[in-house]
Amino acid sequence: MSNKVIICGYGWLGGYLANALETRSLIATTRDKTKARTIQDNGITPVLYTLGDDSAALASHFHRATLVLNIPPGRKKPELSEFTQQMKALIDKAVKAQITHIVFISTTSVYGDANNGVIDETSTPQLETASAVAHVAIEQHLLFHATHNHCKVNIVRLAGLTGPDRHPINSLRGKTLQAGNKPVNLVHVHDVVAALTSMIAQVPTQKVFHLCSLSHPKRGEYYTHAAHQRNVEAPEFSDTELPLHGKQIDASQSWQALSITPEYAHPNQMI
Repeated sequence: MSNKVIICGYGWLGGYLANALETRSLIATTRDKTKARTIQDNGITPVLYTLGDDSAALASHFHRATLVLNIPPGRKKPELSEFTQQMKALIDKAVKAQITHIVFISTTSVYGDANNGVIDETSTPQLETASAVAHVAIEQHLLFHATHNHCKVNIVRLAGLTGPDRHPINSLRGKTLQAGNKPVNLVHVHDVVAALTSMIAQVPTQKVFHLCSLSHPKRGEYYTHAAHQRNVEAPEFSDTELPLHGKQIDASQSWQALSITPEYAHPNQMI
């Protein structure tokens, strides 16, 4: 493990990761001054940083560090070329400062919604959204540095992220929705943190990882069950009775490569 771990983008996942890391030096970025004080109170060095700003203060920590790059592009933005260029510039600065290891938090949404069947780590992304285009461009930029500048890189494509205080049923309850026969692709934050801490401790040679549960029930069946379990109004889905149809994220090889058996292997365990 590197002596320094930088969590660039200290959001919901970053907080869980920071709690799990045992390292002599932990640095985290935030855009909020109040949150920076909370981070400092937790024994973490805060850096006030917004993507695109002067990164000198952040860059002073890069040398021989592990950088967990967890800055999302923002939802529903129609055009993300500026975000992509700013992320690439930050990566270039980290590599120039002799960063040891970069872990990039990406997403399985790079495979789009048109895919049907099993998607593994070797599957070709289907760039249906601006977010997918941006994520894959950043991934390719990192892989270039891994090949040409000997920077250790791991790309982590996350399925839908859940946790003790976050579950999709909270936003779906009571709604009328389509495609109840689509597979559920979820991953629990505790399993994600287990994977990330493993990567930071012993950098794997595998470059691209999937993190997802091992089972994929139909959306209509799963979210109806989740609503009943949580005692909230169930959503209504069309097409639930049809055969399962849609992408199923296969993360079995990634879990095996990390020597991890996910604690939340079935989405029912996440409710």
